[in-house]
Order: sequence, then structure tokens, then C-alpha cells
Amino acid sequence: MSTQAKLINSKLGFASYIGMESQISKAKIGKYTSIGPYVKCIFGNHPTHTFVSTHPAFFSERKQSGFTFVDKQLFEEFAEPITEGEPYTIEIGNDVWIGARVTILDGVKIGDGAIIASGALVNKNVPPYSIWGGVPAKEIKKRFEEPVIKYLLAFKWWDMEYSWLKENANTFSDINTFLEKHG
Repeated sequence: MSTQAKLINSKLGFASYIGMESQISKAKIGKYTSIGPYVKCIFGNHPTHTFVSTHPAFFSERKQSGFTFVDKQLFEEFAEPITEGEPYTIEIGNDVWIGARVTILDGVKIGDGAIIASGALVNKNVPPYSIWGGVPAKEIKKRFEEPVIKYLLAFKWWDMEYSWLKENANTFSDINTFLEKHG
């Protein structure tokens, strides 16, 4: 039984890690991000409105079942890359914590400082410093008040030198202490 994580066509930022049995594909992951075990990225989409059937034979040229009824693509099945020329269609920011058994759908962006609760299905963008959970995932609450979130996004502590982080790590255990010293 393998317990290794798989990172496929992805970029993993400094100090970020991925828990056992996770499979992360086509994702650009920021620095200091914690991804729990059994996290999966899911790709491809089917139409849910207007189309009579969700079967790809009615909208896709790809012949997933060995045939198609269409002569041109009628529905975009996959998200466009975040940045042209790169394979990434999922973006996970800096200082993100993703709990166990989370599923992330293609095209989703998870903002800096966000937390995703275990078992969540993330099917839309998650704003920075918010906590999301559920199936489908919805915002539970913000981690901090809006002025603090704006400050942290502008400060970008994850881009600081390692020596600065080591020297100031004692201010990270309390947001008020951090703001007093660095605000």
C-alpha cells in the first residue's frame, strides 16, 4: 500500500507540503501551504443547464465513449490555464491550509491565507483569509476583519527572507502582536 502523495504537472512553493495519498494535478501552489491527506483535484465538467443530456457524446469532440454525435465542441469541458503557456488550471495561494479528503475542481482559485475544512468540495473561488467547508463548500467565516486581511495581503510575509521569518517567528502566534510589531 502506497502512502505517497502525487504531484503531477504542478508547482509547489517553498515550505509547502502535501499529505499522504493526495493527488494534486495542474496546480500552482504558493509558499507555506499545508495540504492534508487524501486531497484530490478533479478535472473536466459536464453541462448542467440547457443541454438535455450530460453525456459527452452530445457536446464533446473527444469521443470519451468511442463516438460522438457532434462535429464541433459545444461545451468547454476544461478550465483554461491560469497563465498562458503554463499547465496550471488550479491556483492555491500562500499560507493556505487544506484539510483531509478535500476535492478541488478544475479552474478554482484558493486565495492566500484561506482554510478549507476536511471533506469539502471546492467548486468555486475562495477569497483570501476565509474559512470554507461543506459539499459544495461555502464560506463559514473570515479569519480576520477586512482591514487586517488587506494589510496581510499587502505585507506578503511569505515573500520575506528566511532569516527575517526566523527572527520574527515569535510574533506569528498572535495577530495583534504581529500588527503591533510590523504594522
